[in-house]
Amino acid sequence: MKNATFYLLDNDTTVDGLSAVEQLVCEIAAERWRSGKRVLIACEDEKQAYRLDEALWARPAESFVP
Repeated sequence: MKNATFYLLDNDTTVDGLSAVEQLVCEIAAERWRSGKRVLIACEDEKQAYRLDEALWARPAESFVP
């Protein structure tokens, strides 16, 4: 059976330079990677790609996403 999850986020708030959407992307990417799934993140632009890359590399070792 197919499954869909919807998130309602306040994207005006930033923490450590990341919007709520970007923070959620990092959390979901780490969760999926740990469960053995492939992860592809499509970014709006190069700046966002850089922010997400930095955030993913800065995560604790147990939630690292290469």
